[in-house]
Amino acid sequence: MPRFSAIATTLTALAATTCLTAPALAEDSFPRIEGEIPIEIQNDYTYDSDDRGAELNDLYTKIEPAVSVRFTEEFSIEAGLVLEPVLDPDPRDDRFFEDEGLFVETLFLQYATDSFSLFGGKINPTFGVAWDIAPGVYGTDLAEDYELTERIGLGGSVTLGNDETGLHTITASTFFADTSFLSESLITERPRNRKSSGGVSNTEDFSSFAVALDGDLGIVVPGLAYHLGFESQEGGTGNPEDEFGIAAALYGEFEIGEDTVLGPVVEYVHQSDAGGIAEDRDYITLGAALVHGPWNIAVSDTIRTIDPAGAGDVDDNQFQVSGGYAFDNGLALDIGYKHTEESNSDSNTVGALLTYTLPFSAP
Repeated sequence: MPRFSAIATTLTALAATTCLTAPALAEDSFPRIEGEIPIEIQNDYTYDSDDRGAELNDLYTKIEPAVSVRFTEEFSIEAGLVLEPVLDPDPRDDRFFEDEGLFVETLFLQYATDSFSLFGGKINPTFGVAWDIAPGVYGTDLAEDYELTERIGLGGSVTLGNDETGLHTITASTFFADTSFLSESLITERPRNRKSSGGVSNTEDFSSFAVALDGDLGIVVPGLAYHLGFESQEGGTGNPEDEFGIAAALYGEFEIGEDTVLGPVVEYVHQSDAGGIAEDRDYITLGAALVHGPWNIAVSDTIRTIDPAGAGDVDDNQFQVSGGYAFDNGLALDIGYKHTEESNSDSNTVGALLTYTLPFSAP
């Protein structure tokens, strides 16, 4: 814990200090520090649920400082911190900025050019995109099930193509779940992950991997992009099966009128032996955002089918609709509604999300 505290405190202080002064830097000025601090304040009110314990109001923040210490144009240290609730709320117990913990999500060395990159350290392997880009206040909720985060790994990428054929990037990494002191958290304690805790890729060896292909299909439809992904994660303690997953997505941004952009997303993900147990899972995410000037409206739906061995399928679903306004000063306010069907329980939630991103740089 002391080592973690020192590193996290240092990085947080660094971000806070550098954001106070953000002078314009020459592009070839090295070494330098740059990055941004996305800030979210969100309130979720679950006013009706078959599970009475889920009926509560939750006001919380999510702050994700991203710091790049650049020694040269190509070589850098990349760090990503997260401040968010690290514990689930107690049944029917309203929360107001409680249970928030600060932890290091990524911390790695990187050598990157326009055509290839190499990286190693604590990383988020590439698999799927809906957990990040599904539109709306609640669009990413169920898709976050298969997001890969906080792995110790090595990897790289190669970008091929040109303006005529489009750019296409292959990214590959091998990894295992972080069991170091970096898996702990400050403020509210999140216990250190141990190999004995189990879970896929929690093996302390490079027996898990992910491969992804991302690119644009502008040659076919201007503004259209794609993602193809594969992941293999070895089962850990208490998880006898190895997990295998595939992901396929299409998404894009299309101008459909003056100052009006349509952003659709469709993604399918299949996981065999999800979580290292004899259970398959399928996810289908459909969504679209319509942006007109500072205004936006977003609709999305995610269907999750769980197929445990020897038992019947269970279908979960989350539908959301939201909209908001982006102010000239960078502040954005969105309000949303979601209906969730999960574990044979229906819930209805309304909420509001306030966002602001603070860039910073320093010589």
